Amino acid sequence: MERAASGADAVAGIAHGSAVAIGGEDTETLPWALVDAVREAGLTGLHVVCSEAVLLSEPVRTLLAAGGVARLTCAGDGGRAGGLTGEITVRWLPPADLNERLEAADASIAAFLAPIPPDGPDDDPSHPSQGHVKYRREEALRCDAALIRAVRVDSAGNLALGSGPAGTDARMAKAGGLTLVQTHAMDKQPLHSSEVDVPGIHVDRVLPAHGRP
Repeated sequence: MERAASGADAVAGIAHGSAVAIGGEDTETLPWALVDAVREAGLTGLHVVCSEAVLLSEPVRTLLAAGGVARLTCAGDGGRAGGLTGEITVRWLPPADLNERLEAADASIAAFLAPIPPDGPDDDPSHPSQGHVKYRREEALRCDAALIRAVRVDSAGNLALGSGPAGTDARMAKAGGLTLVQTHAMDKQPLHSSEVDVPGIHVDRVLPAHGRP
């Protein structure tokens, strides 16, 4: 794990056209300093993966307005997004589906079969079935980079997240090729094993950042 001296140092290595997961569920848990750094880097053609709440945040709306995002995969139904996404290609997923696809990426599973709800639309006769249950093929959601905000980080890069080890942020951190973490608290003492939500082996860089200017 490296300690980044600046936002620019933290996001170095993210290329044009990368798939970038942005963690958080609201402005309090959003890694705003890393999102700002991605925008300031002038990256284009990005595929952003996030929740609908994160999509509506000011840092992410500013990133969209800068024109660097070509595609979005969002957990939610789009009911609050309105015309925010403009001409950007968007795929809305139930949060549980997004988590499954991230988990598959962490497990190096390229694709898997997910059950189609009985009341869900299905007009594709090619979908496999078992008994009365039909399945659709879903691909793993492998991200080139994940931007995460941690409550605490120790010297080994172990993370304590507000959302816990089973939350979407933890899944993003493990599914990211390059996992970048923003925190306001670097612990000199190791976190207790019961406090660790993401082991340091998954963490590449940490950016200390305090209140947003």
